[in-house]
Amino acid sequence: MIPENSRVDHVYFPSSAILSSVIVLQDGRQCEVSTLGTDGMGGGLACLTGEISTERLFAQIAGGLIALPAEALKERVHASPALLLLLLQRLQAGQVEAGQGVACNALHEAPARLARWLLMTMDRIGAVEFPLTQTYLAVMVGVQRTTISGVANRLKHMGLIGYNRGIVTILDRAGLEAEACECYAIIRDRSDALGLVDRDD
Repeated sequence: MIPENSRVDHVYFPSSAILSSVIVLQDGRQCEVSTLGTDGMGGGLACLTGEISTERLFAQIAGGLIALPAEALKERVHASPALLLLLLQRLQAGQVEAGQGVACNALHEAPARLARWLLMTMDRIGAVEFPLTQTYLAVMVGVQRTTISGVANRLKHMGLIGYNRGIVTILDRAGLEAEACECYAIIRDRSDALGLVDRDD
């Protein structure tokens, strides 16, 4: 969708798709910077600043989105201070998530990080079941693929999730929230304050 180290030709607004923004290292390893649902926009900051995007953006969960030419967005922003404020709020929410994610990946254990990430995905997609491969899960949580199987199995054996043939099912949301680290609530509360995510609690 948007390769790393490239100019942004379009900005992407997910309606039902889930996008992932990742940093790609020289050896090919990847680590997620942010997850984008209806609360975010892909390529927005690089579009508004005219800078090269250093992150790779791709659709993690298939669904609908609006692709708006970057130049068209910039024209509309220049004509509407209200639109600029709205976009800056979304970018700020994304910055909160990215910063919290750095702390989370450095200081919290993998099961808590996976619980956080699954809850965030559930909030954004509005469903308790969604497709996710172990490869994607490993990138999202920031662990090796060989590690993610054990991490997911721990949550599965606790009765919090089901995981079969690449399909994740949230079985116990309250239990998953109890297992997640504090970062989930911080990111969720920021999105709620801005009215960016419709969640069914």
